[in-house]
Amino acid sequence: MKRHSKKGTSLIEIIVAVAIFTLAMGGLLSCILATMYLSEISKNSTIATADLRNMMEKIKATPFDYLTADFPDADVDGPAANPYPGITGAYKLINEHITVTYANPNVDPLEIRVTATWADRRGRTYNGSMSTFRTR
Repeated sequence: MKRHSKKGTSLIEIIVAVAIFTLAMGGLLSCILATMYLSEISKNSTIATADLRNMMEKIKATPFDYLTADFPDADVDGPAANPYPGITGAYKLINEHITVTYANPNVDPLEIRVTATWADRRGRTYNGSMSTFRTR
């Protein structure tokens, strides 16, 4: 009788081990890519929020009687005399635009909404807004 001893591993065992390793690494890589993408979204949201805060500070510092002239209703990126990128320190996001709108520009108190829109590297559009009331 011949006895066969098992020395080493078979080709099938190696293929199964490589397949399991490949699946595990693929899952890990997709988690890392998703984390990087979410980090980018968070960073862009933080930048947009800072731009909105800068705009709100400028609006709060503007006398009430000059608000609608300096910040026209629904004028994207502001008038030539008061461009919004100059207020925020230049836009840093892809396709970033800021718009100031009023619920009714003829009432006191005046409800003011500032909206920022931008896109990510994939072309998805995002927006954020802040609102405040101003009175004489």
